[in-house]
Amino acid sequence: MIALVTGFVPLPNHPRSEAEYRKLGERLRDLPFTKREATCLMVEMRLEHCWLHQFLKWRGGEITWSVSDNPRKNTLDYLCVQAQKAEFLSEAARGFERADVFVWVDFGIFHLPGMTEEIIVDFARRAKHETMITIPGCWDRSYEYNDDHPCWRFCGGVMIVPRQFIFEFEVAWKMEYMRWINETNRLSWEVNTLARMEQRGYCLLNWFKADHNVTMFTNYRGRFHETENRDGVRTH
Repeated sequence: MIALVTGFVPLPNHPRSEAEYRKLGERLRDLPFTKREATCLMVEMRLEHCWLHQFLKWRGGEITWSVSDNPRKNTLDYLCVQAQKAEFLSEAARGFERADVFVWVDFGIFHLPGMTEEIIVDFARRAKHETMITIPGCWDRSYEYNDDHPCWRFCGGVMIVPRQFIFEFEVAWKMEYMRWINETNRLSWEVNTLARMEQRGYCLLNWFKADHNVTMFTNYRGRFHETENRDGVRTH
């Protein structure tokens, strides 16, 4: 069985209103799965309960963060919410023992043009036998990026994580966040963290080509999709 996992942390003054987010999230909640094939697990929490918000409060001191071309959206609080995704997956795995594969899907995924319930349901049916951590992305591995801007090696809106890798993934994710903050005194997007995890070999990440649209779902080909290994060599 496969579980789709999503989470919501309300942020006042975010460019997309809470009401709009909730309307988008309702479409994820109501996906037409049968009880035996899949489920959608939704978690909601307050910002002060997010692990990175707590870490920064405990750590103390001033910190800078990346804003790129949208400082109104890319606030410190928003980046802390992005960092919560791995813990949301871990909490779902602890609380729902029937699933073997967990898929993070952004709460607002239905804002993407052309996104339909059928696309996500079909994707979930293909992903239920995935055995590797698999994440879509825009850029090939031979990239160089500036941490002032998002690194689109990985998209971040969809992440497939089999149960056996959930704990490893969460630990690697948090370790890289803390390492980068302690070394640079700077916070950036979760996709930049994923790129550094891949570079440092924290955990095996499979990759397939996609963009910030329905291809994050439609380009996934199940266990036999084209992937790119750690050496940047594509395999089938």
